[in-house]
Amino acid sequence: MKHLPVLFISLMFSGNIMGQSIVPEVKTTPVKKWYMMNSGELIFSAGELKISDRNVYTLSSVSTFSSPQNVVRFSGFFHTSQEFHYNFSNAVGFYIGIAVRNVGFINHFKIEGEQMKLKQRSYALGIPLALKVGNMQNYYFNLGVEPELMFAYKRKVFYDGEKSKKSEWFSDDVNLFNPSVFAQLNFKGGFYLRAKYYLNDFLANDYEEFSIPGKTMNVRYKVDKSTLFYISLGTTIKNRKVHKGSAVKTMST
Repeated sequence: MKHLPVLFISLMFSGNIMGQSIVPEVKTTPVKKWYMMNSGELIFSAGELKISDRNVYTLSSVSTFSSPQNVVRFSGFFHTSQEFHYNFSNAVGFYIGIAVRNVGFINHFKIEGEQMKLKQRSYALGIPLALKVGNMQNYYFNLGVEPELMFAYKRKVFYDGEKSKKSEWFSDDVNLFNPSVFAQLNFKGGFYLRAKYYLNDFLANDYEEFSIPGKTMNVRYKVDKSTLFYISLGTTIKNRKVHKGSAVKTMST
């Protein structure tokens, strides 16, 4: 319950990041006319990290450590999307857009009896393309694809009260290009529930090596698999500028 105010504020901020050009939802949905929507979301991401050839190196010894345990990662910032919609009728339409999101995962390891937490994320620039089917005034379903560019990578390592981090533009640690597929259920009022799956591994399939903060130890392992997916809660708000033309009136509430 203590996180609810933070979730609410994050959702409102993300959905209204272009607040100067957004006003409350208009009362018509255009048909056979282009119109714009802005969206933001709260992301709950997870994945599967499989590694091999794992070792901990000190000045005098080499040892191994536990397999990673994935935990859910919450991210409320920074997620925004500008979408260009077109409806063929009140039942069928599509949109294309441009989006920026903060995606990644968290894994826990056991090293010498202590827990190491590893956070890895990247900002992604995407171009979503989706088909819309249903009642555009109430509930409808989206099915889409989104090629994404992972352009800003960050890794944080936590161990025994110490922390280290690495930030890199267009890093070799992640797959730079990663297409995704998503399904989305839209509710009346602009809220939606989305599920997304990335088709490529999140991390580059290579060796990772880094120092454990506060210790004279290095961790080294081979990344064999690193799937990434998420579920998100979001909101969309129409831009004030809607082309004149045929429109379907919103049902009164």
